[in-house]
Amino acid sequence: MARFHGITHRAFKLKPKTILEFLERADAFRRPERFAQVLLACEADSRGRTGLENVPYPQREFLLAARDAAAAIKPSPEEIASQSGAKIAEYLRQRRLRAVADLRAQSAAPPHESDS
Repeated sequence: MARFHGITHRAFKLKPKTILEFLERADAFRRPERFAQVLLACEADSRGRTGLENVPYPQREFLLAARDAAAAIKPSPEEIASQSGAKIAEYLRQRRLRAVADLRAQSAAPPHESDS
C-alpha cells in the first residue's frame, strides 16, 4: 500500500498507459482481492487527513472499474491459435489499454482529488 498510495490518490490525473502499468505492477489481475484491499487502505489514508474525513474518494471505484474493464479483455481461441505468445500478449495489452482509455474518457476528475 505504501508503494502505491500516491499513484492511487492521483488516479484521475493519470494517463491510460500509466493506469494500466499501475494495474500490472500492483498485480491487480492475478490478485484482485488484494488490489481491492490496497485501494481501501488508500481511501483510509486519504480520509485520515484533517479536513478530508468526509470528502468522497472516487479514486477507489474508478481504479476498480479500470481493473475490471482491462481484466474483461480476453483473447479468443482463434487469436490464440493464430499468433505466438508474445504477439498475443502485446495484442491483449493494447486492447486492455483501449478499455482503460475508454473508461478514463468517460470519468471526469472530481473537483477535490487528493494530491497527497
